[in-house]
Amino acid sequence: MPVSEEPVMKAQAVSYKRSLIIGMLIGDSYSRRRTKADGKLSVEFSVRHSQEQKDLVEWKAEKISRLFGISVEVRDGKDGDFSRSRFSITQRKRLRVIHDWFHKNNRKVISEKIRFMDHPIGLAMLLCDDGSVRRRKKKHKDGSTYYLAPSITIATHSFSDLEVKLLLQHIEQMSSASGYINPERRVRRGEKVVYSRTNFNADNSKILWDCVSAWIPRVPSMMKKFQFIIERYGLNEAADT
Repeated sequence: MPVSEEPVMKAQAVSYKRSLIIGMLIGDSYSRRRTKADGKLSVEFSVRHSQEQKDLVEWKAEKISRLFGISVEVRDGKDGDFSRSRFSITQRKRLRVIHDWFHKNNRKVISEKIRFMDHPIGLAMLLCDDGSVRRRKKKHKDGSTYYLAPSITIATHSFSDLEVKLLLQHIEQMSSASGYINPERRVRRGEKVVYSRTNFNADNSKILWDCVSAWIPRVPSMMKKFQFIIERYGLNEAADT
């Protein structure tokens, strides 16, 4: 029996590591190809958040340090008028493969390779970066206020409708949560543009939350961000330490 258990544990570790990176990359992280002095190709992977979410940056840095066996230094600095916390790592092999999976013509994309984000930590990272919880207020006939059940949205503005559909199909396969695209119209540089925002109704938001909540980092900024849905549905026991 122990002989068959070891490969399973190895497969789970690979799934976690790969999904962690993919979830962050589809979210707020970014990567670029670099050529070292010896001519070998590598990829620089960077994570950046506001100072208010420095605890999330530190959490990500600790995970990547442990998984890749490298030292990761978090730095604070200015990004225009904004204060940011950030770190970068440079790696070859798997990180370069993941970069190529999700880039086309120098643009970040969602491809069919999203199927390799097969661990809930990937969805958790995507929600931490680009997710939000809608807090919709209503009034009873007597004038008293109440709140509808929380619903999750994901800012997928930088992706095409086709790419967002691939993401939604994958999320449903992983969690059974069914979402939909909500066109969001804005004016950018004087021109009207339509972005694709991903929404989940109240019932499917609960399903999605049940899938990922054990993997949400237990840091103050994320507990604040998801406070409304935590108050309604709680947090599954932390699976990630």
